[in-house]
Amino acid sequence: MREDWQPVLMLVYIFVFMFFAKIIKEKLGIFKSIVIPTALLAGFLGLIFGPELLGSLSVNLFDQEIRLGLQYDNDFYESILFYFMIIGFVSLTLTERHSKQNRQSIDSGLFIVSTYILQGLLGVFVLYIVATTIKPDIFIGLGLLLPLAFGQGPGLASSIGGKWDETLAIGYAQQFGITLATVGFIVGGIIGVLLLNYYIRKYKLKVVRLRDLKGIKTKSIDFETINEVNFSDNFLVQVVWLSLIFLLTYLVSLLFYQTMLPLGEIGKTLGGLVLGFSYLFGVFIALGLRGFLRKLETRGHRTKPLIDDYMMHNISSFALNVMITASVMSIKISSIKEYWEILLLVTVVGALGTLIYVTLFGRYVFNENPNHYVITLFGMLTGVAATGLALLRGIDPELETDTADNVVVLGSAIAAPIGIPMMILLSFPVIAYTIPHKGYYNYFMIAGLIGYLTLLIGFLVWRRKYYSKKSNQ
Repeated sequence: MREDWQPVLMLVYIFVFMFFAKIIKEKLGIFKSIVIPTALLAGFLGLIFGPELLGSLSVNLFDQEIRLGLQYDNDFYESILFYFMIIGFVSLTLTERHSKQNRQSIDSGLFIVSTYILQGLLGVFVLYIVATTIKPDIFIGLGLLLPLAFGQGPGLASSIGGKWDETLAIGYAQQFGITLATVGFIVGGIIGVLLLNYYIRKYKLKVVRLRDLKGIKTKSIDFETINEVNFSDNFLVQVVWLSLIFLLTYLVSLLFYQTMLPLGEIGKTLGGLVLGFSYLFGVFIALGLRGFLRKLETRGHRTKPLIDDYMMHNISSFALNVMITASVMSIKISSIKEYWEILLLVTVVGALGTLIYVTLFGRYVFNENPNHYVITLFGMLTGVAATGLALLRGIDPELETDTADNVVVLGSAIAAPIGIPMMILLSFPVIAYTIPHKGYYNYFMIAGLIGYLTLLIGFLVWRRKYYSKKSNQ
């Protein structure tokens, strides 16, 4: 048997568990009543039947030791998680957006980033308490993984955590981030459903059972000539674009890292951290490509067939689902034992803080369809965009309001540049931890987060009052 079968089989396991997860969700009603993505359920199945649980048990049958589960390499799934995150975000960026920016979308972007910062402060607060009481050697910056895990999902939390492990040699940051993101899915799915049911009763909203929801979009394709039947060629073109952007992402990341090395320890630290954001280089390159093709189109060139929005959207969905499943399968139970109490504290404080902030301040900021915005934002800021959309469909089954576009599509896009200052602050606790006499960088980080949060909240309050006054005139 060829030795290179093993990585192929480990990739196949992802889709096998997705298959069984889909069957379980279709046949067991409880999984239709809570918002648990199929990819997440598949990941849990993989974890249960993997080397950390059933795979560690065996029985003797006819003098042969037979494992009750599968044997796979968790590190392989960490790599799958990182690279499929890049594919998912790049293909999503290449998808043309037809929604137009408006007041609610800008407010959504500002609100999303303000929640990230609040989550970061809550995480750092918990880690500071832990460091001053039971674990003085703990890395305080670990608390900043809360907004990355809850707000961005396992991809970014794993990527940044992995770079912290390399730079700080602590060995648990990546697993902490992945596990925290997985818990975030559960928080968004279960608490989100409880919040949805509470709003339905309190505000007498139309009841739509989640288990009765079906798909809302279909695509009909009509061919007029045989020349239009070029699905394979068209798909190949999309893969070529993604491959070229992938290559450019690698080259730009490598160039940036090499440029930072002459700056010494700080440069090495910053360079390693930025490598965790490699997907952003891919996103910017994809934006440049999209803009270039759009410019060519305005000059009369036929560029529309080059990027197929429908295919790119499906590639993105496929890649992000693989990322979610791989993230759970990469969890190492043995590592969780070392920090389970910290994980529990960060999860509880983060979930409660997010719930209170989104439900109270969210209802103030979004005076039109506040229930829709609060439900969607909570699901998205603890799980992923799909979690928020699934919860939204509980009160807006056909997505007739503009909430989905304003929050998930436009709001997320607007939040990206607004969140750059927070990304810069991620390097401060690393500098404080690795370089002697630089502990004051932790205070700079906390002051920066508090200052930026105050600025964003103040701006949101001003915009709320300004537009309320304007509408009354």
